[in-house]
Amino acid sequence: MTSPAPVRGAVLLIRFLSELGMLAGLAVAGAHLGGGVVLNIVFAVLLPLAAAALWGMFVAPRARRRLPEPGRFVLEFVLFGVTGLVLGLTGWLVAGLVVAVVGIGFAALTRVFAKDS
Repeated sequence: MTSPAPVRGAVLLIRFLSELGMLAGLAVAGAHLGGGVVLNIVFAVLLPLAAAALWGMFVAPRARRRLPEPGRFVLEFVLFGVTGLVLGLTGWLVAGLVVAVVGIGFAALTRVFAKDS
């Protein structure tokens, strides 16, 4: 059974926004992890860059080495979970919970309403 276009579109939109939230959350958390200004900048750049690289290599619809299910979902779960954890550890607990719950939730909903996306 195919999902109605508006539902599929809404799920994919919120999923995309949650991916952006993950990258932003990693940048914010990274900016608070280091022992000084230089390390803060390095972590603020490297954390989202590492997540984006993993996403692009293994999760993105056009990834050359896209993981099959359930491996792709597990990687998404880990990325959103780590983002939530790191945000929580740096004092952004509510933001971390929101990013983790929304990201993981919409990763799961994508498999129901927008398969192969």
